[in-house]
Amino acid sequence: MIKPIEILKPNILEGALLFDLQGEDFSLNQGRKNTVSGGFRAVFEAPVKVSRMLIKNTDISNIQIGVKTSAEAADFTPFADFDLVKSGRDILLSFSAPAEACAFEFSFAGAESSENIFFYNFILTDSLLLLDKALSSFTPSGYLRGGYHYTAGGTLITWKEFSKNSGSLVLENLPAALKQKLESLCDENVFLTFIFYGSYDLSQSGEYALTSPLKAELSRSGGLWTLRLEITEK
Repeated sequence: MIKPIEILKPNILEGALLFDLQGEDFSLNQGRKNTVSGGFRAVFEAPVKVSRMLIKNTDISNIQIGVKTSAEAADFTPFADFDLVKSGRDILLSFSAPAEACAFEFSFAGAESSENIFFYNFILTDSLLLLDKALSSFTPSGYLRGGYHYTAGGTLITWKEFSKNSGSLVLENLPAALKQKLESLCDENVFLTFIFYGSYDLSQSGEYALTSPLKAELSRSGGLWTLRLEITEK
């Protein structure tokens, strides 16, 4: 079945300075619970281009975005040219045209009247490759599980566990040029963002890395390629 998959840059937020809405330093722990009061700001040394925003496992119900296109700008300009899709506790924002800015401001409202909003992953990214004509399947191999021990006086107090998606992504009917482009992206980047559309579950979208070399097989009859990627979430 043709189920579009988009491959995008690693999380652009990794290169930003982060502040809360009062201007105090702010930090993100991707994959773990982050609690914010109202929102946060991301400031970059040079303008970056953003076309997708993925927020996973969150209680956010409303998002407002402001941008600064230059460091000299006094205020953030509202940016509302995006489509928002919510699936369960996951949110995907697709910008109608990429936003190029040196700073972003994100303001949130929650589903309930609570001062603090939470999310586990917050990804800003830009599209590299859309596989909208390939046959695809993603077979989860279960969650990779890990966690953190918290101790006091040598006694285990609590165990904080997190889970990561992992599995086999098979892409069929790829022409040679598209196969080479995908191989180059995997060679050039340790992590890539994958967004799964259609009947895929949005919760499967996220930042992934290859866990073994990419496998390619050529169809002798049609001259098209099948690629198998063993991937695990960051």
